Amino acid sequence: MNPFACYRLHFTPLSPIHIGAGESYEPTNYVIEDGALHEFDTGAAMGALSGKDREELLRIASGKPNADMLKAVQRFFFERRDALKPWAVNRIPVLPGVAEFYASRVGQTTQRKGNGKDEINKLAIQRLAHNPVSYKPVLFGSSLKGSMRTALLDKLNNRNPLSRHDAELFQLEGLPDYERKRRERSHSSVFKKLNEKLVQGSFELDPLRLLQISDAYWQAEDNLPSAQVCFAVDRKKQPKVEKKDLYHTLECVLGWRYRAFSGQINVQRVNGISEIGRKGQRQLPVADLRFDMAQVTETCNAFYWPILLMENEVMRNRGYLDPDWDQSIQKLLEMARSKLDQGQVFLLRVGRHSGAESVTLDGVRNVKILLEKDKDTGKQRYTYEPKTRTLWLAANDKDQRTNLLPFGWLLVEVEPLEAPARDWPELRALCEPHLTAARAFAAKLESQQKAMEQARVAAEAQRREEEEKARRAAEQAAREEREEAERQAQLAAMSKEQRRVLDLGKELTPASKGKGKGHALFVKLRDLIDEASTWSPEDKALLREAAAKAYEHLSVKKDDYKKLLRSLSA
Repeated sequence: MNPFACYRLHFTPLSPIHIGAGESYEPTNYVIEDGALHEFDTGAAMGALSGKDREELLRIASGKPNADMLKAVQRFFFERRDALKPWAVNRIPVLPGVAEFYASRVGQTTQRKGNGKDEINKLAIQRLAHNPVSYKPVLFGSSLKGSMRTALLDKLNNRNPLSRHDAELFQLEGLPDYERKRRERSHSSVFKKLNEKLVQGSFELDPLRLLQISDAYWQAEDNLPSAQVCFAVDRKKQPKVEKKDLYHTLECVLGWRYRAFSGQINVQRVNGISEIGRKGQRQLPVADLRFDMAQVTETCNAFYWPILLMENEVMRNRGYLDPDWDQSIQKLLEMARSKLDQGQVFLLRVGRHSGAESVTLDGVRNVKILLEKDKDTGKQRYTYEPKTRTLWLAANDKDQRTNLLPFGWLLVEVEPLEAPARDWPELRALCEPHLTAARAFAAKLESQQKAMEQARVAAEAQRREEEEKARRAAEQAAREEREEAERQAQLAAMSKEQRRVLDLGKELTPASKGKGKGHALFVKLRDLIDEASTWSPEDKALLREAAAKAYEHLSVKKDDYKKLLRSLSA
């Protein structure tokens, strides 16, 4: 018998999802232009730059590694974005507000600190976990399992509160620093103890160890983008006076991509295995806690759907929620009701900005809330509360307050692995209207592809030409260097008289040509011939040959210098 019950999982993102891996797009390996982020490999992109540009980049990078250099490098790549775009290894859509933000900040000073130093906006964009070959996003099995675990533990806890002693550890108001730190150090042990209480055992007996969940890989076969760059903005749940809002940029999986990911879950069967090991200790989770697939789907739906609907209501009341998205969720709930009841579909929330309510347990939830800094000490004040005060939402613009989307919602379909995969046309049709922007982006890229390929070919040809020119110049320089070395060696081997004769040839210039006996060169030759009376026969012969050329250069009649040359024959 197969020791596992195996199931195929289809994942349809319903809203932007960001599961990161600690990586970022840096403005030295991407440019944003025409609504797209073009990622390029810095080394390979050097082929897109002229020799002059490469020298300029080397000059900038060789400078002092400070804020000014960072600005200069950012500005360098941005100003050459047209040349770099054809070399992109990855292109993803960027919302207009993000593109405008980038163009206004790249290479610029964002603000000046009190000490006079420039604070530079590095424009780093948190990127998705992805396949390094295809650049398509990946949903980590650990993230998926963590989401399921939260729902299952919440059911086991059944909204029971912490013990009075443990609850007191989260009461920090009015305490001295040493006592606050002591209590905070105890928080992790509180939840570890709660986990062991709920699963009735230590890590080795955790029932979630019987669930094996694979990473989910991209399976959509269309040419549409798999992700986009947006803002994550912090918005208040209650209509209080709005303070300065927080925001940052990140890459997210697009919502409403029908079955964009595929994965697998295996539920280990332990029937027939002895609960007690050889040493007399329990070696399996408690029987009541060995979750099957039906329990997983039912529990996740019971936990996450109420959170989704409650959060949507808050966003709707505050005017934050995108109405089209809201309407689609309501249609989905109605359309999927029978599948939900049969355990064929369940809801998860994964990734960053999922909200504390989605990653903690009812009854024991203690969310750290940052307060205003203490006016006297300047220290950050905070407290713990059972609910969050804000929502992190996906936005086009950092100041946007309408048509916002929540993060992290994921619809999961379950099928026995041995059964053939079945389509869900109604879900596909529900997703379709949300793909208009993605289709427009794909069409635009396709129309630009030929021009970019031509630009890349032209850049490669120019680079080869520059390399060939540089090679020839290097060969010429080497040849001249050898010739100069040979000339210097010859000069070193010459006598003083021979060097004087050699220097004579340097005076045969266009300015002295045809000047006759009245030119200073004639007089210099005559005096040199007089001095040569004591030279060796070899040196006299060398001078005689050089003098004959010089007189001919000056257009002196042969009869006027015959006698002089005759004196060199002795």
